[in-house]
Amino acid sequence: MVSVRIKAAKIHQLISCGVKSMEFILREAERLIQKHKTRNPFEIADCLNINVLYRPLGKLKGIYIYTRRSRYICINNDLDSPARRLVCAHEIGHDRFHRHLAIMNPQAQELISYDMSSKPEREANVFAAEVLLPDDEVIRLINDTEMNFFRAARELYVPPELMDFKFQILKSRGYRLEAPLNATGDFLKK
Repeated sequence: MVSVRIKAAKIHQLISCGVKSMEFILREAERLIQKHKTRNPFEIADCLNINVLYRPLGKLKGIYIYTRRSRYICINNDLDSPARRLVCAHEIGHDRFHRHLAIMNPQAQELISYDMSSKPEREANVFAAEVLLPDDEVIRLINDTEMNFFRAARELYVPPELMDFKFQILKSRGYRLEAPLNATGDFLKK
């Protein structure tokens, strides 16, 4: 009985220690972009030796798996190209920040994977927004008088919720922007 309590305490400690600041997440995204000279998440995954696989996943869009010192991003093969790109970037975020959750035990990984409103999901979404949406492109589109928030998201091939995460990032950098929605970590679940 004691070992169960210790394991539960250890899981809680690992999860609570895993919360990353936005600044830390943005620095890591920028470091990867600069180091690999690309914002393409598939190229970044390749440079990081993460295997990207396409499988039928039902309603699940993607999942990050770490097993036997090998890393995998499984993407639902029913997704279109822009959605695959988003899922790949999101799952790289889990690789960079939440690998310890995947290592802990498969049940914990499953729990985190399906709790799309969790902090790890928000962190992976912030990472994906930073990788996929360069500040200058977003600002250029938003400043276009013919463009609104939703048209800019379509132009960048991302869902409006990811654009909202980018707006949160830009706000943290001093830009005065208001999104017409407030995205939560669960938008990929839809």
